[in-house]
Amino acid sequence: MHIISQYFPDIQKCVDDFSINVESIQFNPANDFLYTHVIAEQKKLLLALLLSNSKEEIDQNTKILVYYTIENDISYLFLYSELITIVRKLLGILVEKQKLQHIDSINRYFSEHEDRITSLYLQRFLNQLTLKNTLRLSHIALMPEKKFMVHYESHIQWILNLIIYIQKNEFNNPPPELNPNLCEFGRWMNSSTTSYLLSTSHFKVIEQLHVNLHDLAANVINYCKNKLARPATLIHLMQRIDYYSLEIGNEIAFLNEIEESAKDPLTHLLTRRLFNKIMLNKLDISKATGREFTLMMCDLDHFKAINDTYGHAVGDIVLKHFSGILEQTLRKSDYIFRFGGEEFMILLPTTNKEDAIALAKKVCDATASSDLIVENLSLRYTVSIGTVVVLIDNTIPINQATIDQYIAQVDEKLYLAKERGRNRVE
Repeated sequence: MHIISQYFPDIQKCVDDFSINVESIQFNPANDFLYTHVIAEQKKLLLALLLSNSKEEIDQNTKILVYYTIENDISYLFLYSELITIVRKLLGILVEKQKLQHIDSINRYFSEHEDRITSLYLQRFLNQLTLKNTLRLSHIALMPEKKFMVHYESHIQWILNLIIYIQKNEFNNPPPELNPNLCEFGRWMNSSTTSYLLSTSHFKVIEQLHVNLHDLAANVINYCKNKLARPATLIHLMQRIDYYSLEIGNEIAFLNEIEESAKDPLTHLLTRRLFNKIMLNKLDISKATGREFTLMMCDLDHFKAINDTYGHAVGDIVLKHFSGILEQTLRKSDYIFRFGGEEFMILLPTTNKEDAIALAKKVCDATASSDLIVENLSLRYTVSIGTVVVLIDNTIPINQATIDQYIAQVDEKLYLAKERGRNRVE
């Protein structure tokens, strides 16, 4: 320590030369939160550490510096670059003064500081990361309508499991799922129920962020298992993971907004404006794979009479009731749209004519046999359904005209069901 202390004036000069000059800014209690003020305070704490005279003082000042750095969102790389730049400047001074006998001592002194800072920073950073993600979970839990945020919950829990894995230092135990397609969040992304989001830029960004995040996690696990990782490596990897996680959260929030605008406010089914986008996607798949799918159009029988007799409020209740029948009867992979008024369109992926007819009859039967109680009123109503199989070959273009053609075909089948007595499938 005696050798180092004689270089304290040089160390102070190096810190002053390296640090951002914020002396010209006049601080007051109203603007103490400015980041330049944070950096100025951090400079003082770093200098206090480098000029410490005893082990106890070094330990205490290391803790103060690291805690302040993390709590004020100063990156580890900034702190590390400060140390590297300062020691290089100091070694340059020693070379100029021809004091080469103490170069090893100076190097060792700064290396010991780096090791202490890095180890404590990793420990504190992981604790802070756990707290942040726990708070994120609690905020999501308070949301009245989570929608896609429920899947982000599973992603945050995955992050927390990764942190615990690092902290426990028991690397013989199985790590969190590293395959981005097999974790709970990845399974949701690959599920057919999210297919209508595939063409949105936000979904594609989430997909790439999620893959990058798992790639980083695989490196974290590899470093830990092989005991290759210096704390600085883990800090860098985990900071990137946290960044990707936050970006995923932002994009999920955008998807929530898209989901909200894509749903019919009365029935909460998909709206007609999404139909063309999904239809184009399914036409592309059909053309590439040679697999058929089916369109099913439903229209409530004598719905105008229900509105005229009981009022539009009861009519709305009937629409919501029928929406519930569709959701309960059809499969999770099917797309249900409120197409307009009392008309509903259903897209049945990879479904042939026979299976589509069977599903349509189930909807018909479930509707006809269902009693709807509205206050003291008991209502029964029926539905007519038209179906058409869609199979695209290389001679058929995929464009709006093709979509309109299939809509017209299924509409004709629906009209035929109406003409033949209603409460039936064609």
